Amino acid sequence: MTAESDKERLVDGILALADKLFRELLPTVPRDLLSLDITMPQMKILVILYVTGPRRMSDVASELDVTLPTATSLVERLVEKRYVERETNPDDRRVVLCHLSEAGEQVIKHIWQSAGKRSRELLQAMDVSKLELFAEALQAMHETALVERPMAARS
Repeated sequence: MTAESDKERLVDGILALADKLFRELLPTVPRDLLSLDITMPQMKILVILYVTGPRRMSDVASELDVTLPTATSLVERLVEKRYVERETNPDDRRVVLCHLSEAGEQVIKHIWQSAGKRSRELLQAMDVSKLELFAEALQAMHETALVERPMAARS
């Protein structure tokens, strides 16, 4: 086996483990949030706005890889549900800025906190030597992510 195939095998194994961990953490997401009356693309918009902050409507469309009218329609439904608010730029009314409303912020924050709570429980159950290795690996991955960040995220 070559070093490259060993590396590929390790990457595949890590991703498989991450998938198993995600499936372990998923049931911790509160049932009321899973029963929200929103579609997956709408949930993606909430997450995008939570992670990146306010975004132009055109940026939302680009990040979802949909047309501007499709993104506008998705956001409109979230506005109707009071999860998202839109503002137009007074200097250029063509620019529409979307951001989470307080209700939208609370919905996503609740999901984040639920997953974080379960992650904390799992980490607390690990011994210190494994926690140190895990922290080192996460730090290295974070540093790589900062260097390898897509161009759109750098601006």
